[in-house]
Amino acid sequence: MSDNIHIYSFYNNKGGVGKTTLCQNAACLYASRHPEELVLVIDLCPQANISQFLLGGGHKGYSVNQRVQNQASRKNIVGFIDWLLSGNSGFTSISNSYMIKASTHNSYIPDNLYLIAGDSFLESQTLALNFATMNPGNINAWAEFVTAIRRLCKEELYKSKYDSMRVFIDCNPSFSIYTQMALVSSDFLIIPTMSDFSSLEGIKGILMLLYGKYPSSAVRNYASKVLTFSRQINNFGLTLPSIFELALNNFTSNSGVASAFGSVNNEIVSFCWDQYQKDPSIFASTSSLIQNKHNFEKTFFSEVKDFHTAGRISATLGIPLYELTRKTSYYMPDMTHVVCPRDRYAESLQHLNAFVSKI
Repeated sequence: MSDNIHIYSFYNNKGGVGKTTLCQNAACLYASRHPEELVLVIDLCPQANISQFLLGGGHKGYSVNQRVQNQASRKNIVGFIDWLLSGNSGFTSISNSYMIKASTHNSYIPDNLYLIAGDSFLESQTLALNFATMNPGNINAWAEFVTAIRRLCKEELYKSKYDSMRVFIDCNPSFSIYTQMALVSSDFLIIPTMSDFSSLEGIKGILMLLYGKYPSSAVRNYASKVLTFSRQINNFGLTLPSIFELALNNFTSNSGVASAFGSVNNEIVSFCWDQYQKDPSIFASTSSLIQNKHNFEKTFFSEVKDFHTAGRISATLGIPLYELTRKTSYYMPDMTHVVCPRDRYAESLQHLNAFVSKI
């Protein structure tokens, strides 16, 4: 990690946990608070939902992103990967920028927020990427590809007017090669998760997949016989992002359901605390080792309430959550009138502010 570039990947191999919603709103709020800094969002999800949001929301954002995709030379993530596949995986400089200034298309987005847009063709590049990383003529090919996004960020910052950069990467749930490119290039991992037992299993899966933290000696012995991701990391002397935050998405404050959520949340916190005690190096460093579960939870866990109606308005119109406080009445693209009282999402905004304050 350099002093002037910090890269955060939002990833969970379990889908439907609010990853994209948190990533887009955190990036926008962070950018509004730090206008002196270049904030870059990289869309590494083939659905390109975060690009659609930043480029105007709903139909408008979709249309703008389609125009970018239909250009002969794509100025987006697929264009960058095309360039890598053309023999440039070991690049040390770039001739063209792949960033789009989001506020050019969406006036609600801060001027210092830029986007490397997503593309539905990204999934189709997976086969070519896999072949390229196994190039027998270049034994360093895999390492070159999985570190390419960090080098891209460095070049984009160098070409800009800014002195420092925060990067927010929206990852796809699949652990494909382009997801590996995001994770290896990142400094920090943010894991959005739900208050359910399948999310607990998902966290266990991430620890095994990324960091080689196997649940039993039998699994560890089995893994020793195959080429795993964590072994590749060690073979090339690369580093992985440290776990920065686990964002617990709770859908409701209903007392009965909230109690059930609290019970599951406690199991998730307890499991992660146990992992921290075994190996604190996989978590983001703190000024001193954390001595108890309470302080561990305060440091590495955030609560995120579902945005409900506010979230639908935000996504459809491309308005970051913090900007919805300007008014309560909105017209959707089909001219349906929607009222969104501020008190309905006040708690969600409070949680978002607290989360972004940690970044």
